[in-house]
Amino acid sequence: MIPAELRIPEEVFSFSGQTTVDTWSLKDEIALSALARYSNWLVEELHLCMQRIRDLVDSFPFWQHRRRTGRPPAKERDLMIGFLLRQLFDSTFRRTQAIMECFRDYFRLNRVPHHTVLSRKNRSRRWSIIWKRFHEFVRELLPKRKAIIATDATGYSGRKRGWKETPYAIRANQDWVKLHAAIEVDRFVVLSYSMTKSNVHDSQLFETVWNDLPENVVPLRSLADSAYNGKKCLQVAKEHGATSIHGIKMNAVYRHRPETEYQRMVNFATHWPNRYKKMCGMRNHAETAFGMIQSSFGYRIRCRTKKGRKNEVHAKVSSHNIRMLTLMSFQMEY
Repeated sequence: MIPAELRIPEEVFSFSGQTTVDTWSLKDEIALSALARYSNWLVEELHLCMQRIRDLVDSFPFWQHRRRTGRPPAKERDLMIGFLLRQLFDSTFRRTQAIMECFRDYFRLNRVPHHTVLSRKNRSRRWSIIWKRFHEFVRELLPKRKAIIATDATGYSGRKRGWKETPYAIRANQDWVKLHAAIEVDRFVVLSYSMTKSNVHDSQLFETVWNDLPENVVPLRSLADSAYNGKKCLQVAKEHGATSIHGIKMNAVYRHRPETEYQRMVNFATHWPNRYKKMCGMRNHAETAFGMIQSSFGYRIRCRTKKGRKNEVHAKVSSHNIRMLTLMSFQMEY
């Protein structure tokens, strides 16, 4: 027999005049703890995400051109629903068609697109533009706020081994779609991102990603690893009004009179090492967001063409942001 491990929140044992713990008090405290709220979220997650997909797709302007003659094209609204459901259920295009048939009345679909239509539209240039517009549309729904931003990169491919399991020296010679993203630390929302080949260094896209940040976000701090400690990256973060807390080199030397942003960051890490480690450690939230995308929507991409692979990554990022928006609304209600 395998022993079972039961973890009880520490709030249960915060006594206030009570000297005994019975099963009823344990049940009441667990019901009020974060464990119960997370359990409720796991129960409500699927249909709440589907409801948010339906609301966003209905309010998003597609600006689809309709021909007056010939066979009527598939509605881009229906195609968007299909692409998002494909990521939500981590399925193929054929299975996505079956899923759309099951939820035909829920999403008000007059005609379910064929799986060949979904595959053909997914690798079109038109949908690359639609995904970028849809990403901007979703992130504008959040209120204006100050945020701590973590910048990092990950990769997606059709291989069995994921990005982290693949040795660093081999990645540059393989067919990865490298995702450079700026993540909001507290909300795990992808604020801006860009895609390149796997042989492009992380720091080369830092300026592009930061210049694409939404206007309703005021950066407070920039968190990143030592790949972003170059002069250009630190200057870009400073121009946006953010304090850089990036990784430093192992041979960094303390300067009595620092002249550059990197030297000031090294002095801060030397004077207050514990505070620096605590603040810089929050950059791992970017990797947490990447892990959430890969665990919820899959770490492999099934498309073969260049445009189709990038559009599939677009769909993963948009699906993740929709899931995070749904989670934030759920936390406010409960």
